[in-house]
Amino acid sequence: MDPYERLLDLTVFLLTVSYQLIMPILPIYIHDILGASKQEVGIIISLAAVASAFSRIPSSLWTMRRNILKILIFGVSLNTVALLGYTLSLNPWMLAFFRILHGISFALNYTLTLSLASLIVRPDKAQRAIASYTASIAMGLWIGPALGVILSSFLDSRMLIFSAAMMSSTAILSCSFFLRMKPELWESIYYSKVKISLMIKSLLKRPIILPTFFYLLYSTVVGSLLAYGPLRAKIDFKITDQAIILFFTIYFLIVYLLRTILSKSAHLLLDVNLLYLALGSCAFGILLVGLSPTIEMFVAGIYLVAIAHGLTFPLIALMIVHIIPPNLRIIGNAIYLTSWDIGNLLGPLVVASILYVTSLSIALAIISLFAITALLLTSKITRIIG
Repeated sequence: MDPYERLLDLTVFLLTVSYQLIMPILPIYIHDILGASKQEVGIIISLAAVASAFSRIPSSLWTMRRNILKILIFGVSLNTVALLGYTLSLNPWMLAFFRILHGISFALNYTLTLSLASLIVRPDKAQRAIASYTASIAMGLWIGPALGVILSSFLDSRMLIFSAAMMSSTAILSCSFFLRMKPELWESIYYSKVKISLMIKSLLKRPIILPTFFYLLYSTVVGSLLAYGPLRAKIDFKITDQAIILFFTIYFLIVYLLRTILSKSAHLLLDVNLLYLALGSCAFGILLVGLSPTIEMFVAGIYLVAIAHGLTFPLIALMIVHIIPPNLRIIGNAIYLTSWDIGNLLGPLVVASILYVTSLSIALAIISLFAITALLLTSKITRIIG
């Protein structure tokens, strides 16, 4: 692996750690510390997805006419500003503003880093690079909550979020080093002479809609779990904040282990049976999270969803690499990742809406219908792999 690949993976790892450090307790922070209702929690959590969904494609088109590396460092800096804003927020709607900024940073950072992962290497190395990139994200997904468990034992919620902002500032440093190195192939992703209308017309001729819709269904389940799983654990099972963070640390450790296996055996990314496994465990897992009468079954459901979280992103990301040529990779990834934003928006909003007529446990169980629909589409989407 080249040094600039390592720096890119390090940057996305640090970014992911900075957010995941607070993710399990953010709904509780908004509910208990800032005084939001359960419905308001869902709305505020989903604002990042709203901002990301609306800004991802326009920002990708803007990026393709500018210096992509400088825009990446702007996005990383915006992540730090948003986390500092969480720390300074005095009420739920003040935090909501910074939640929007955070969503814009997601749109910039993850679209650009995913695109760069495959564009700064030779095409024959793209599969390995994507696997390594997704493994770096997965490592951040569990190390973040693991740090949260340790830090929450002697820091209150505000200082824990401030620690996340300091972690994000280290990503600015690694991104700066990456920018200075200017990877050898970075010129190939600068498309200022290509007409946007021609790019979009060419892109829509390719089979990108099905994997995008598939990923949206999956993302709706994950968004619901991450927004409301901690609240059900707190309200229904009286679990402490530290225990909740620990549960999600193990959740993301499972994600990391699965993606590490894929990065070491990249040929597994072409195994279509993994998609059936991922969506089956996703559907059954969220059903358990919603209907489980005991803490043991609740946690088992969380970890079944973790299996889907570990497998689905790298599998679909590789499909996008196969069907989208390099000159359309940034906008293609933007469209694909927008489905993650919409799913993370839709999940909490659907749960929040159902809460007006039923309990939180039933609302989470109903979300399993999204995973079941994705499972039914799996046979069609696997034809893209071959």
